[in-house]
Amino acid sequence: GAVCFIKNSLRAQDKNTKSDATEELAVSLTDEQYKRIIHRVLSFVIMKTFLFFLFFTIFLIKGHMGDAADGMTGITGGSVIISCIYITKNEKTRQSAKSFCKVSGSECTTMTEVKSDLWIPEERFSMIDDKSLGLISVLIRNLTVTDSGTYKCQAGSQTIQTVDFNVKQELCCGRSEEQTAYLGGTAVIHCKYPEEHKNHPKLLYKVQNGSLESIINVFGSSFTNGRFSLNVNEQEHVFTVTIAGVGRGDAGVYFCGIHTNNLIYIPLLSEIQLHVSEQTDASVEIDLYIISTVCSCLILLLAVGLSLVLFKCRWKKTEASVSSDPRNTRDGDEEVNSAYYEAIPDSAQVSIGLNTVYATPHLPTSPSHSDIYTLAEKPQNTES
Repeated sequence: GAVCFIKNSLRAQDKNTKSDATEELAVSLTDEQYKRIIHRVLSFVIMKTFLFFLFFTIFLIKGHMGDAADGMTGITGGSVIISCIYITKNEKTRQSAKSFCKVSGSECTTMTEVKSDLWIPEERFSMIDDKSLGLISVLIRNLTVTDSGTYKCQAGSQTIQTVDFNVKQELCCGRSEEQTAYLGGTAVIHCKYPEEHKNHPKLLYKVQNGSLESIINVFGSSFTNGRFSLNVNEQEHVFTVTIAGVGRGDAGVYFCGIHTNNLIYIPLLSEIQLHVSEQTDASVEIDLYIISTVCSCLILLLAVGLSLVLFKCRWKKTEASVSSDPRNTRDGDEEVNSAYYEAIPDSAQVSIGLNTVYATPHLPTSPSHSDIYTLAEKPQNTES
């Protein structure tokens, strides 16, 4: 009996030991599986969330494309970026040759095909294809009214997207200009925009490596990004971009643009070619010459003004002295022409005989500025 008790005790102890080992093994396996399950669940949730937002974004873009197709507007002299999305298409579409054509009746005339760069200075139409994003970007520069019409983005013979585009004239915008800034100085770019875009975000693009990259954009009145600052004047319908500490890398082509509610196009209002140069001694001398010329003109004008004032004062003084001369007035300031008279003395007691001699006055042989006349006097007592 004792032996059986010992055997049973040993068996029970062995079972308990095996049970503890089994439980520990089960716990360790459960922790590992739990971690794997959590990882898989999180990955699944993240993937589903990403796909949800991706399709939601595509849905919004498609909605904007459908709602605002007729509202795509450019301005004469300006430019535009048009985007065509084929992210939901199959691999065959992705690898097909892309083109951009203008519809004319039953035909579609190819305007451009895929290029290596979006920015090609000598061409008005250019196009790039980003296969990783499933995005076609088309740039049209120097717009004219004849560019209005219906366009298609195509992959082979398949139409990816149809675009209705209208070009109108705006007096405020659609210009191309050149500016010069000096190294270490400040460059200021003024961009005017139509009133219809007053509530839209403003931005500045720069041509970088054959593409257009956003340098700064703002939804509001002002924003600063490092050396770049953008300020909006809503009353004047103009936004100003300031570049501080200009370097050689700041030289290039810039575009003033607007973000509209239509996500597939961006109107570009102005094109600016910025040159960067050193401020040489010659330029400093020119500035000094301009300043000295302006100062000389101001001094000359001041001298002329003082001379006129002095002349006027002397003229008034001379006029006053002439009017106070008694020789120029008689019988109550009645003016007499500048002739001097010698009055004939009154000789009432002098009797004039019959043989009277009269002297005829003669005009002076050398008349002076003021004529002096001598009146003949009455003759004295003469005997016949």
